[in-house]
Amino acid sequence: MKTVKYPLSLVCLLSSLVLISSASFSEDNIDAPAPAKESLTDQLTAIDQKAGSAGWKVRNGCLSSNRIKRVKFIDDKTALVTMFGKKTAILRLERECPGIKRSGYMSYRSSGRLCAKFDRLSVMGGSGYSCRIASIEPFVELEKPVPEKDID
Repeated sequence: MKTVKYPLSLVCLLSSLVLISSASFSEDNIDAPAPAKESLTDQLTAIDQKAGSAGWKVRNGCLSSNRIKRVKFIDDKTALVTMFGKKTAILRLERECPGIKRSGYMSYRSSGRLCAKFDRLSVMGGSGYSCRIASIEPFVELEKPVPEKDID
């Protein structure tokens, strides 16, 4: 089974849309039996607890530098931060930083931590671009749904 990674903020947004749309149909299904599976709300609560900052050690938008294993940019504004202990965080820059994915970066840290709002990443290669980190958030891995087989 292939797993897909989504940022926690996207998971919460999509799940709230599902909850809103399902609430609009709840009057029609008053007599419907309760599903045997765990409810979406329970699943989201479990994800939220799993994504708590304690497990990722993201505190006040900062990560300790000695926990960072690798930073891989997926585009010129977003990077995945792989940490020791098989945790991943998503790092977003305040604006697009042209060439940072292709050329690499150099980090300017205010301390032994990598912090949003304070630290900057500069594109290597003499382009002169330097971009401030906007946010660092836990990154939750979700399983891709398996299509059900048609019983008919």
